[in-house]
Amino acid sequence: MRKHAGHTTLKDVAEAAGVSISTVSRAFSNPERLSPATVQHVKEVAARLRFSVNPVAKALITGTSSNIGLVVPDISNPYMSTLLKAAQAHSRGRGIGVFAADTDENASTEREVCDQLAKQTRGLVLCSSRMSVTHIRELAELIPLVLVNRVVKGVPSLYSDSTAALYELVDELVDLGHRHLAYMPGPVQSWTNKQRSRAISKRVAARGAELVTLASTSPSYAGGRAAAPQVLESGATAVMAFDDVLASGLVEGLRRLDCSVPRDISVTGHDDVLAELVYPGITTVTGQSVRIGRLAVDWLLEDPIGDDSESALTRVVEGRVIRRGSVAAPPSPVSSPP
Repeated sequence: MRKHAGHTTLKDVAEAAGVSISTVSRAFSNPERLSPATVQHVKEVAARLRFSVNPVAKALITGTSSNIGLVVPDISNPYMSTLLKAAQAHSRGRGIGVFAADTDENASTEREVCDQLAKQTRGLVLCSSRMSVTHIRELAELIPLVLVNRVVKGVPSLYSDSTAALYELVDELVDLGHRHLAYMPGPVQSWTNKQRSRAISKRVAARGAELVTLASTSPSYAGGRAAAPQVLESGATAVMAFDDVLASGLVEGLRRLDCSVPRDISVTGHDDVLAELVYPGITTVTGQSVRIGRLAVDWLLEDPIGDDSESALTRVVEGRVIRRGSVAAPPSPVSSPP
């Protein structure tokens, strides 16, 4: 949503009054949460700027909507469906409904969906948003917003930080004797993918091992399965996949090529959503989807942008390693006959 010329937004009033956007919102929707002097000041500034409530902001400020929106890039991904289910149950317990939308990993679709949901809800939770920083900030000017697994300065952001856990996994693989590792990336537009790739690359380099980043593939079970030939061609003895979906597909793809996990190649995943459903069970990192889904709902409903400091606008849930049967020492080199 773009601000039209001559149209005053919540952000304009907030800047002129020297308060946060949420304080302006509260002055109209929950004035009892503010001091009378603050309410009077905000309303005087709003009147001076001829602030008028547009259809999106009206639903927000009057508090007429009893629903929130939750937007995910791919609802078929087990991490997203688990997060959605947890958020929906938690929200229902607070008497709030959830409108869910799937954007098919498309930034343009996501923007359209957000525009639609903003007219019907009191706030939005955007999971792994593919939109540009500019578009996210434009949306945050009009409606309360919590980002999940994406960080944008000035916007409430909640994410799972697996840096320490990924370091731990790299250390374990190198200590077992793996010297040639591969990273199987997630969606190119994914902020989380960039964070995981950076963490793995940094740790592998620090340990003096080699890392190859495989070509991007479909972020699906079929994509992981189809990547098996590429993995064998890379010569890697261990593969760290972006998530459990790709890792599970890779295990099956390798099996079809008569390559055994972990005897021939070790495989790790991320999120702990499918890791127990394949054989062998996949060593992975917890994605905390259930906890994050609940926290995102609570934070959104509690008006997260009341404190505009960057430390208050970012919340982190630490991931941890879950060990199963997909990791072992690399196969011993075949000795040449004398």
